[in-house]
Amino acid sequence: MTPPRRRVVSEGTRCRGTDIPIPRRILIIQLRRIGDVIFTLPAIQVLRRAFPQARIDFLVEEPADQLVRLAPGRDETLVYDKSRALHWLAEVRRRRYDWVLDFLANGRSLPLTLCSGAAVKAAFQGRWVRRLAYNRLVKATPNAYLVEQKLDILRALGVADASWRYDIRLPAEELRWAQETLKSLGADPRRPLVAMAPASRRETRRWLPERFAEVARALLGQGRDVLLLWGPGELGYVEDIARRTDGGQGPAAPGGQAFSSPGRGHLIIPSDTPLLRLAALIKSAKLVLSVENGPKNLAVALGVPTVNVVGPNNPGSFNPSGDPAHVLIRAEGLECLGCELNHCPTDHECMTTVTAGTVLKPIERLLAQGA
Repeated sequence: MTPPRRRVVSEGTRCRGTDIPIPRRILIIQLRRIGDVIFTLPAIQVLRRAFPQARIDFLVEEPADQLVRLAPGRDETLVYDKSRALHWLAEVRRRRYDWVLDFLANGRSLPLTLCSGAAVKAAFQGRWVRRLAYNRLVKATPNAYLVEQKLDILRALGVADASWRYDIRLPAEELRWAQETLKSLGADPRRPLVAMAPASRRETRRWLPERFAEVARALLGQGRDVLLLWGPGELGYVEDIARRTDGGQGPAAPGGQAFSSPGRGHLIIPSDTPLLRLAALIKSAKLVLSVENGPKNLAVALGVPTVNVVGPNNPGSFNPSGDPAHVLIRAEGLECLGCELNHCPTDHECMTTVTAGTVLKPIERLLAQGA
């Protein structure tokens, strides 16, 4: 059954400064990766503030739907299944949206928008084929944080107040699980916990594992606990960092691995964790050291300070501008910085020349400030 339309209470029938009718039903589309979904979440609160009586649905894929369900302001979280593409074409059209905001605009989301029947079909400018599917193509602000770029679409549609903040509310049971798990693995709440998220699906974004190990050794020697985060296919990578870390090996604790030696902190590798439990572990940390990846973006969204080693990617797009709680480390002076390549044609200097000492300085500063 088609969900009932809601009546919108508004001073007018058009969005400010445009000829666009006030929407009663809005669909946000953001498929694919967790980081992309995180950058899109603030659009929910901006739309809800602008159109308090509108219905706002969010089409997403697993496992990122778990984060969307935590975001206040949305009505329904729709979980897209690519094996049922025809079903979703029919379902989106059946729901009779006034606006479809496609923040992905790829081969899966473009047909959904094209067949939606919506009066407003919006996306970013791109390849010529987008002109066939969308009637509102928006140019994003270059080098702006990706949240701001996504909100450019709403601004172009007449949403004047695009102020935002992240608002992900983790369930209390997941936070409790994280505290109990860390305690079982030897973490001491009296010691600062530093999480490391060293892996990336793109090889050019990775910092050297021996440098992560060098930073871990220094932190352990200062009596701090270090948590090595990992996702599917990444366990071997973090275990390699653990082997390179001179922490001394202790017995494996239930649900994960812990390595320690007298007078030092614990090096902890948790067991495989679902997305919300990974988020709860990140929320338990005082700071996250990472390359550009999903856990770093999740840390930013959860309000956890970050130290981010970046090279081939554009730091302006992936990091909040001017926030002292989020520090960027780059090999400044290299002409190839921000190349966005997935394979380096030279010696990967943008990452290999960043030293452990360079990274430790902001970590120590943030911890001293009570991060």
